[in-house]
Amino acid sequence: MKRILSHFSERGRTMLSRMRRILAGVAAALLALPAANAAAETEKELQPYAEAAAGAAARYDALKRKGGEAKCGPDLIGTLRERAGKNIVYPLLYSPKKRMQGSVESWNDIPAVGQLSFLNTSHAALPPGLEAYFKAAVSDDTLYVLAVAKDSHVNFGFRPAYNSDCFELFLDPFFTRDTRSDDSSMQLFITAADPAGKTFRSEGKIPAEARPVPVEGGWGVEIAIPLDNAYFRLKPFDGLAFGFNLSYNNNDDGKARNQKITWSGLDRNDSSWNNPSVFGVMEVVRTDAQPVEPVRPGPAIEENRRRRSAGETFEDLGALARSRPSPAVVRGFMSGRLDNGRAFHDMANDWGANAVRLQLHGIGPKPTWTPENYPVFLDRLEEAVKQAKAAGIKVIPVAFEVPCELGGREMWEVPGVEEGFKRYWRGIAERLKPYAGTIWGYDLYNEPLGRSQLPYAPVEWRQMAVNIMKAIREVDKDVWIIYETGPGGGWRGFEDLKPLPDSRVIYSLHFYEPGAFTHQGIAATQLQDPGLLARAQESTGVEYPAFIGGIRFDEASLERSLRPVIEFQEKYKVPIYVGEFSVIAWAPVDSAVRYLRDVTGIFNRHGWSWTYHAFREYPGWSLEHEDGVVRKDAALKPVRESARGKVMKEAFRAPVVNK
Repeated sequence: MKRILSHFSERGRTMLSRMRRILAGVAAALLALPAANAAAETEKELQPYAEAAAGAAARYDALKRKGGEAKCGPDLIGTLRERAGKNIVYPLLYSPKKRMQGSVESWNDIPAVGQLSFLNTSHAALPPGLEAYFKAAVSDDTLYVLAVAKDSHVNFGFRPAYNSDCFELFLDPFFTRDTRSDDSSMQLFITAADPAGKTFRSEGKIPAEARPVPVEGGWGVEIAIPLDNAYFRLKPFDGLAFGFNLSYNNNDDGKARNQKITWSGLDRNDSSWNNPSVFGVMEVVRTDAQPVEPVRPGPAIEENRRRRSAGETFEDLGALARSRPSPAVVRGFMSGRLDNGRAFHDMANDWGANAVRLQLHGIGPKPTWTPENYPVFLDRLEEAVKQAKAAGIKVIPVAFEVPCELGGREMWEVPGVEEGFKRYWRGIAERLKPYAGTIWGYDLYNEPLGRSQLPYAPVEWRQMAVNIMKAIREVDKDVWIIYETGPGGGWRGFEDLKPLPDSRVIYSLHFYEPGAFTHQGIAATQLQDPGLLARAQESTGVEYPAFIGGIRFDEASLERSLRPVIEFQEKYKVPIYVGEFSVIAWAPVDSAVRYLRDVTGIFNRHGWSWTYHAFREYPGWSLEHEDGVVRKDAALKPVRESARGKVMKEAFRAPVVNK
């Protein structure tokens, strides 16, 4: 039998009338995408996917409420057809057969095929002949997946993994269908461990075996995921449902990812990495009776929460709140372009800025931390600080480089990283101590990220930051330290955070939410192919406020998303700093203006310092270039005052709120 991917059955449609209100709300949100967004699908196109996903959830909820034992009827093929929903519900057949035989033919007993049909809208058009599909089966202890790519240009060995030809697998084993990922959701990257593609690996927080499968005109891989692991314990019974999606990252130019295609009909904007509500569904089909048992959490979920909240802090946290540390509120730009000091004067005189987040790697020579380059770097840095002082600008030095050799590994895997940072910052603190009145704070490291630990901050970062801070304190007892909680530029790290054991710490985040709006079209404008400009225009037109990726974004929702930061500030009375935020120049003009007015209003109401990204760097982020126009290679025209620039000047002049 060939593919069983039918439309939702009449039985399933009847079930929709009995769906819980929350599921109906999720479906409605997924359908309400803005008509002006050329990259989004219409309500009519999304409707069958949302209905089928909600129907699977309703069936599963009813089964859990009923309890007892479950098995499907004798008509196995009919059940497979009935439960399948093209690109949204995959009927996962129970099979005791041990897979991982290294061949496509060994999967001939599995009839259902999931085709990766949807192109991530921020990437260039698919090359001719590129396609990918999967099959899946489940045994008592393992979820097996066969993933196949028909790809005439295979490129392995690039880092991060998604820049190689790579499958990206997503799981929501507890079927939360939440709009924010957490420890209960998983992301795995499956690719070759070597450029020749002889061995394969899986990267992610749960162990998975990956074995290559020969495929003519492409490549394939079998994946085995244990159902009893540190994060979840799952026993398959008929009707058990969980969230699932599979994407394929395609590297054709031998440099980085060019395209990304995905299976779930609900994920059109590459949202699965942080939004389980756009996953598709796997629904188990099993003929023998098994008890209905909910999926149970593994020990790592609670252990990770404990680790995230652990580490050195104050013995009396109330004392920190009573002391109310309060550096001067600053508003400025991020920049790495010095222009012999002119940039600092223009920030101050033309914009009313009083601070610059200075990218240290931009000062050079690169890498700045090597023995031969570091003395030259310190000389250049000191000169830049002198120029900023002359312009009346406070300086926020920020490290973008990891000051030691990584050898292709994540920084958390390299023993010398902490010592490298300590040497790096101690030297900077010694050189810049005479400029205490000009240094607003030292931003220890830009966007700390451990991909295998997403969606949370790397647990190693907090104590490493404490130790780097102690090294700076050996030289300077008073300078403010800026701690980005992570992960990356996000603020999930605030959720379980206890303050660092120093009263002169500023807690920092970056804000680009929602990325489908703030970064619309940016990837396509930088790709060199004949369809570049047309593809970029297809992925723009995303408006704000609106439903984006199935979620309503407006000022109220943005402020709600920042509740972990606001609550941390209110609880401990500590200063908050937004080191980066922006919106791409070619976003719809009215939407860009509204967005910037909303986010700066939020920041200013809460008394947060902020620096806009960026000043005289990439034209797409520039406030001194034209609004609302997509041009090849972001070759935008300079303007005297953009609409975005006008609203930002208002934000710079807004009264300071002291919290």
